[in-house]
Amino acid sequence: MDAPRAVEPDADTAPIPVVPDAPASSASTARGTSAPRSASRTQRVSRRTSMESSAAPSDVGRQEATGRRDERPKPAQRGPSDAADQGGAGDTPSVRAAARRRRRYERAEIKRFTRASRRRRLAWLIGVGSVVIVLLGAALVSISPAMALRSIDVVGAQRVDAGSVQRALGSQLGTPLPLIDYSKVRKALTEFPLIRSYSTEAEPPGTLVVRIVERVPIGLLKVPSGYQLVDQAGVAMQTTADRPGGYPVIDIPEDASQESAHKEFAASAGVLAALPAGMLGQVDSVSATGAQDVTLKLTSGVTVVWGGPSDSALKSWVLSSLLKAAPGASVYDVSAPNSPVIR
Repeated sequence: MDAPRAVEPDADTAPIPVVPDAPASSASTARGTSAPRSASRTQRVSRRTSMESSAAPSDVGRQEATGRRDERPKPAQRGPSDAADQGGAGDTPSVRAAARRRRRYERAEIKRFTRASRRRRLAWLIGVGSVVIVLLGAALVSISPAMALRSIDVVGAQRVDAGSVQRALGSQLGTPLPLIDYSKVRKALTEFPLIRSYSTEAEPPGTLVVRIVERVPIGLLKVPSGYQLVDQAGVAMQTTADRPGGYPVIDIPEDASQESAHKEFAASAGVLAALPAGMLGQVDSVSATGAQDVTLKLTSGVTVVWGGPSDSALKSWVLSSLLKAAPGASVYDVSAPNSPVIR
């Protein structure tokens, strides 16, 4: 068995020195010189061992206590659903007041951020509603008896009898202005050959204005029954047995084909329509062999080579000057008005 190992004493475990009561003999003192040392060493070892053994249970107890603390059940964390389930039991008045303030704040924020969109929506609804109301009101008023047609005014009628036009449109009287059948109006007015074009205008509460543009007669065509007064389009406006005054006769050769007759009439009518108003009554007849070869015969017996319908105002002015400058000539060629020719 090994001898016990010497242990250095420390401040906590230092042994209390033992003082002998009385010295013995020198021999015993000599023998006891090593004995007290070994005894004190043995006491220190045993005291150290007892201290370690006494410290071990405390460490074990500390560990067990720590283990018991670790094994102690931890409180479960509650989620939003658990808080909602137990909110009624655990809420206090201050918590409920804070929740109400929070909800009021959120509602105020929502209103603040959506104020512009709500205003736009309200303005849009008001605008659409106003338009719908106006349209419905206009529709109801327009078909009411207060908007029924009661009078017809004819404007621009000179050769056309205005009373005849009013009687032709009499079937529309009593009809609300928006419901007038304008196809029947057009059919009734086509029965008047003197009407070149027309326009209608409804004037509330019950008036229909008919504006007429009459055809302008430019010449006469010889027919078996006499003379027809025609406009530039060749529409017969009047037929008489005798020749009416103030209009030239448009000469079309009897042996001309239909196509040739149409071209000659178009050329002659174009020149007559372009003549100044004061000069048309001086022309007795007109003939044409082409679109740019039209000849006029004046009531004085003078022949005028007119050419085409262009520069009619200049040609008329040149012709008037030539008639005054050379009244004895029989032929005046103004087809080139800048270089007239007298024969």
